[in-house]
Amino acid sequence: AVNAKDVVCKVSKKGLKVGVKGRQEMVVDGDLWGEVVQDDAVWSLEEKRYVQVVMDKRKNSWWKSALVGGEEIDTTKVDSTCKLEDYDQGTQAAINKVMFDEHQKRKGLPTSDQLSQQDILRKAWDAEGSPFKGQPFDPSAVNFGGGNGLSDMPGFPG
Repeated sequence: AVNAKDVVCKVSKKGLKVGVKGRQEMVVDGDLWGEVVQDDAVWSLEEKRYVQVVMDKRKNSWWKSALVGGEEIDTTKVDSTCKLEDYDQGTQAAINKVMFDEHQKRKGLPTSDQLSQQDILRKAWDAEGSPFKGQPFDPSAVNFGGGNGLSDMPGFPG
């Protein structure tokens, strides 16, 4: 049995140390899998035997384990349902992009990256000095993988 005043608990943004005063060896001494908000970390002593440490991750993501080198967590056994709005804006945007792209692929339509490339090509198509200026936009006329894409266009040697 241990009293709370005898517990040593140090949380840094990338590490955790837990031990008992007067004992040289720490019970836990390692690097965290990711960064935490160290100023918000709290600990408590449960049943005079267990130290419970509560930390907020800097980024809302899955860690392979709490400590680097620790037993890995099987995330397939964890309820990982999370509302989209619980994520930061960057993560929300990335999730929305992946969902949109998968939907487009299933329908045989261009992905967001392909649409973006087509938009850039469309703007360049009629730009001053473009050999395509004045012709109807046809992205299939340009072959980015090599071959004969442009050779069928008027003014390009075949």
